[in-house]
Amino acid sequence: MMREQLGNELGFTLMETVFVLFLLSLFCTLALPSFSTMSQNKIEQQFGVEVREMFSLARSLAVSQEKSWRVLVLPDKIQLQQPESNVLRKELAIPTQCKFTHHLPKNEVTFRQTGQAVGGTLTLTCKRGYQAVWKVQVGSGRVIMEEHR
Repeated sequence: MMREQLGNELGFTLMETVFVLFLLSLFCTLALPSFSTMSQNKIEQQFGVEVREMFSLARSLAVSQEKSWRVLVLPDKIQLQQPESNVLRKELAIPTQCKFTHHLPKNEVTFRQTGQAVGGTLTLTCKRGYQAVWKVQVGSGRVIMEEHR
């Protein structure tokens, strides 16, 4: 904009300032939902990784301590326990926007001293489209994780 200078007066008019503030607030409002979606996706993915790590930890503890360890699947959480003494080693809360289903005998996977386990499949399905599947191999006790979007 071309303005005539009167004396030493320089700067922005009130209308220019209000317009810039309006544009900044509009951009922030449009970007906010994408930030919340990104953070929710990260929570779901992080939960998937933590479940995989819990299975690996259970198998490692069973072999190293020569005691059975189990991963117990409850309606709202997953626990890593030592069955003989009921020692709780770790607990994960299942995210509220996700549904956890499984095909496990007695809602648990028990790893023996040799690292072997009874097989089974666990599935996590979330509202935003994230899905993770854990397959515990019969005999070897190895856990394979598959993620889908």
